[in-house]
Parts: sequence; structure tokens; C-alpha cells
Amino acid sequence: MDIKKANVKLLLGKIRIYLNSQPVEKKKEKKFIDAEKALAKLEKLCTEKVGDLQLVSCRSKFPIIDG
Repeated sequence: MDIKKANVKLLLGKIRIYLNSQPVEKKKEKKFIDAEKALAKLEKLCTEKVGDLQLVSCRSKFPIIDG
């Protein structure tokens, strides 16, 4: 299954907007800081690679079935 890069960027943008709209008190919590770091890593991953993202199996015993 291929996920278009534009769709991923749109989803990450929506997540970024949601995180930025949170109150200041919530932004100081550990969960929020971890979410910011994870989002930054995903944004970096998606902007560095050219083309489509591919679904890759983490287990070699179970193949991925394309739908």
C-alpha cells in the first residue's frame, strides 16, 4: 500500500495545528513534549525522502497483503 506524500504532509500539518492550539499549561507536560519530538521526527522523515512512502513489514514471517 502506497501513501501519497501530499496526504502525509497534510495529516502532519493538521497534527501540528492541533498541537499549537493547546493551552500553555498543557504544552509544559511531558506527553506534549514527547508528541512535539515525535512530530518533528516524522516531518523530517517525510520531507527528506522523495516520492511515496511505502508500508514495510517489520516481521519477515508475515507478508503484507496489498488491498
